[in-house]
Amino acid sequence: MPLFHEDQETSGPSVVLSGSVAVELDWAMAAALRADYRRDHASLARIYDGAPDLAERVRSFWGPNEATSCGGSIELMVLAHHGGLLYSTESAAFLNRLEELCATAPTDLPLNSETAEDRAAVLGRLTRLRSSPELRRAYVELVSDVWSTIASDWNRDGRRAVDAAVAIRREMLVKGASWQDLARASCYSSDLLGQLVDELGPGGEVAVVPAFFAHLGLLVELPGLLIVGVRADASGAQARARTELLARRLKTISDPTRLAILDALRSGPRTVTEIAEMFSLAQPTVSNHVKLLRDAGLVRNDDASRRKLVVQPEAISDLLEHLEGILTARPTGE
Repeated sequence: MPLFHEDQETSGPSVVLSGSVAVELDWAMAAALRADYRRDHASLARIYDGAPDLAERVRSFWGPNEATSCGGSIELMVLAHHGGLLYSTESAAFLNRLEELCATAPTDLPLNSETAEDRAAVLGRLTRLRSSPELRRAYVELVSDVWSTIASDWNRDGRRAVDAAVAIRREMLVKGASWQDLARASCYSSDLLGQLVDELGPGGEVAVVPAFFAHLGLLVELPGLLIVGVRADASGAQARARTELLARRLKTISDPTRLAILDALRSGPRTVTEIAEMFSLAQPTVSNHVKLLRDAGLVRNDDASRRKLVVQPEAISDLLEHLEGILTARPTGE
C-alpha cells in the first residue's frame, strides 16, 4: 500500500498520503446508523441488508450520551494514531492490537475539529473503553465482525481504488501541488481547513486519506495532525455494486406472489401462517418466498412480535431512490 510523506519546503505543514483501515472502519460503522451512507455505497447497503443483527449491534453499542452527530466512530482514528497504526491498510495489524490500545487510550484530547457535544461523546467512549475490560472485549469483537463483512469488498475493489487515489495525489505532490489541492475532494470548506491547519503549529502534518467506503469526506484533528478524508474513485466498482443490489431486489419482487406478499405486509404485520391462508398456499412455499424477501432486505421480523413479518421501509425507499437515480435523465455535462 503506498504511503507517501513529504515535508513541504515552505512554511506549510508536511503532507502524508495514505489509506487507513481505521478510516475505512469508521465509514463502515457509521453506515449502520446512516441510511444516506448506505444509499450512497451499495457495498455497505448489501452488507447491512444481509446482516441486520450486526447493524443493530453497531447502532446500540453506545448509549445516547456517547452518540456522535455524524454516527461515526472517531475513537477508531484516535486509537490507531495512539498505536502508530493510522496509516496501516492491513486489518490484522490494527485489530490484533485494538484491545491493548483501548486499555491505554488517551482520554483528554482537544479534538478541535469536533463540536463540544461530539468531543464529549468521543472522550466518553475512550474513557469507558480504558476502564472496562468487558467493554473492550465487546468492542473489539464488534469492530472485528464489521471488518469481516467488508473485507471481501475491500480486498476485491477497495484496496485497488485507494492505491490508485494515493498514486494520483503523490504525482500531484511531486509536481508541486499544495495540501489544498490534494484535499480538494473534501466536502469541508477551505476556510475551515485553513483554520485547522494554522492551529497545527510547527511540524504539523496534514494526512490526506482516500477511503473506499467514504460517503463524502471527514475531518478529524489530533495532536499535531489533521486527517482529511476524501473519497477514492472506485473506477466503477461502486456503481456496479449499486446496480447489482438493485437488480437483486428487482428480481426478488418480479415474482407476482412475492410482490403480492410485500403488498399485503404494507397493511400490517402478518405471520407466515396468516400469509399462507391469505393466498391459499402451502406454508413451506410461503416460507421460501419470505426467505428471498428477507435476504433482499425487503422484510424483517416485527420488533413487537418476532413471529410476524413487516416491510423494511428503508429498503423500499432505497430501492425506489436507486431506480429513480438510474432511470432519471441527467443534464448533459453533469
